[in-house]
Amino acid sequence: MKGFLNALGWIFFLLLCIVGLLFYNFSYLSKEAKISRLEQEIKMWTQRVAELTDSLRRSTEGTDTLFSRTFRFDELFESAESLKVSRDGEARLRDMVPQLRSTSGVIEVIGHTESKRSPALLSWPTGWEFSASAAAAAARTLISLGVPAERILVVGAADNRPAVPKTATDAQLMNRRVEITVRVR
Repeated sequence: MKGFLNALGWIFFLLLCIVGLLFYNFSYLSKEAKISRLEQEIKMWTQRVAELTDSLRRSTEGTDTLFSRTFRFDELFESAESLKVSRDGEARLRDMVPQLRSTSGVIEVIGHTESKRSPALLSWPTGWEFSASAAAAAARTLISLGVPAERILVVGAADNRPAVPKTATDAQLMNRRVEITVRVR
């Protein structure tokens, strides 16, 4: 009887070891496999981010823009209808003149508008004329402040490159703007 209980104890012990090994294989090893797979995915995505960062760095190193500054219409003009540069607007442009004089290259003055036909746009046939007139008003002020006229290029972009989506609440305010960009050419 003693031998029988001893054998039964060993059988019970072996069954317990088998159950433990099965539990280990099905629960712990699957977590280990998941961890290994996640580590491989992290390594793959880290490598992809590094590739995209290098690509972005290469594409921006070749850019010809020295600097750029953007002004909303309400920062430059007394009203959008008149496109007359305000005193604050002239002061803002005056602050840029030393920087514009110290750099070489073409100074692009780009006017932008919104797509919605507002009362301010009714004086002009299209947004192209409106945006070009806004850019020309800013360019005239820069010239009067001593920036050489031969360096200035006036561009009307109309509503083709909005700063914010046209559906945004402040779209009209944000998209009516004048960009002053110095480019090496």
